[in-house]
Amino acid sequence: MQSDPLALWTYHDEENMEHTFWRYKIELSVLEVSQVVAYEIDGVTEQANFHVPASEQNFRWASHSCNGFSSSIDPTEWNGADPLWNDMLAEHKKNPFHIVMGGGDQIYNDKIVQEAEIAPIFSSETNHANKSPLTPEIATAIDRFLFRNYTKWFGSGTFSQAAAYIPMVNMLDDHDLIDGFGTYPDDLMKSPVFNAIGSRGYFFYLLFQMFMNDEVDGVSNEDTSDPNPSPFSSLIIGGPGAYIPFPTHNLLVKLGPKQYMLLLDCRAQRKLTQVCALDTYKRCFRELRALPPTAQHVIIQLGVPLAYPRMVFLENILTSRFNPIIYLIKKLLPSFTNNFNGQVELLDDLNDHWCAAKHKHERNVLIERLQEVALKQKLRITFISGDVHAGGCGYFYTAMNTSPAKDHRYMLAMITSAIVNAPPPGPVLKLINTLAVKKHRSLFSINTRERMLPMFKNNPDGSKQSNKYIIGARNWCAVDYMEDSNELKFDLRVEKSKGSSE
Repeated sequence: MQSDPLALWTYHDEENMEHTFWRYKIELSVLEVSQVVAYEIDGVTEQANFHVPASEQNFRWASHSCNGFSSSIDPTEWNGADPLWNDMLAEHKKNPFHIVMGGGDQIYNDKIVQEAEIAPIFSSETNHANKSPLTPEIATAIDRFLFRNYTKWFGSGTFSQAAAYIPMVNMLDDHDLIDGFGTYPDDLMKSPVFNAIGSRGYFFYLLFQMFMNDEVDGVSNEDTSDPNPSPFSSLIIGGPGAYIPFPTHNLLVKLGPKQYMLLLDCRAQRKLTQVCALDTYKRCFRELRALPPTAQHVIIQLGVPLAYPRMVFLENILTSRFNPIIYLIKKLLPSFTNNFNGQVELLDDLNDHWCAAKHKHERNVLIERLQEVALKQKLRITFISGDVHAGGCGYFYTAMNTSPAKDHRYMLAMITSAIVNAPPPGPVLKLINTLAVKKHRSLFSINTRERMLPMFKNNPDGSKQSNKYIIGARNWCAVDYMEDSNELKFDLRVEKSKGSSE
């Protein structure tokens, strides 16, 4: 362990107390056998440990997303946040995980708009979001909320226990900042208060989830010519942020001799018309092309699923300025719209999707380029995502009858969400499953088809169900590398009943 820890930043609270973020560098020799490393922290009575795989062993890992409750959900109805984290820790004791991958929304910061200094700005009656200046009082309130919310959420419950025993590898999504950040029009995204919430949210995300501070680690938003000026070998710095003063922070993590994971930052450059800019894609693909010949399988982590039933018709309805029904509902049901800019609440979620009209071309180009990498480098590529509060799996494949083992276009797209948040209502799930069978032509030009897998013939309690493609229950995923076939085994752990730990 590094003898002299690095001070990343000091937060000064309103009681003049100092809270310093310290980073310790831990270097271990990887041996021919697996190891259990025990450690202690001053002031904490319990000794913790984590597992290090053997030098020729590929990691066993867990994946989760949406680790918090939406503002409209009553946590007591779901027995709080612990049930599925209890299940993960129980599985960890049986067969240890080497890392846990957070696929976005590790924390929900949406309630920041309820802070006393901020609430009047986003009130449905006044809604001064685009006009209000960023005063010192509001800036203080933003940092105060983020610090308290992080220390409370990351320092309590079974989630904090899991973080003590399983090393985290995280990538953010919108709720790590605030609901829908990046998917609103320019006037809101550039407004002083809303922009500050997203910018400070990203700063605290780097501190609490990536354990870094750009200013300390030599990362600049103005000059991103060096893809990794920091001490983290897995970090890929992309292009400048769209609305925030931070470039994209992507990760290419080695999970053993044959297994790698690329976590793509799909939030720092996100706009209504863009998920990531070309400079970020360029640097990430450069690192993929530099993988050693031993690499067999690459997991691409994307916050929002790449393959998912499309609701383009709903997107068109909700964006129409001339739909009298939408106008009437807005007047009768204020909760139907958000308090940021008055648009329909569901619209930011639809605009986030890769298959939204303004993102579909970018999605198709990404798939095509990954197919080229898979073919040239003889890699199997698999996607994993969250965001949608439901579980399922899509897949891409060559149009002709090519066996998956010989098909470089064959890519599974696993969906695991949410480990804490509530699933969508029954009618929404029924609609999504109905749309799951619809065929799409958007990838025909590159000889590719896409489908959803009918994985769920039964409900978690064993009874028959009609929703075979997308399951509406809390879940997380355990992943094992199959050494004999170089395949990944995904075990989607689905909550059997509401609020249970099994």
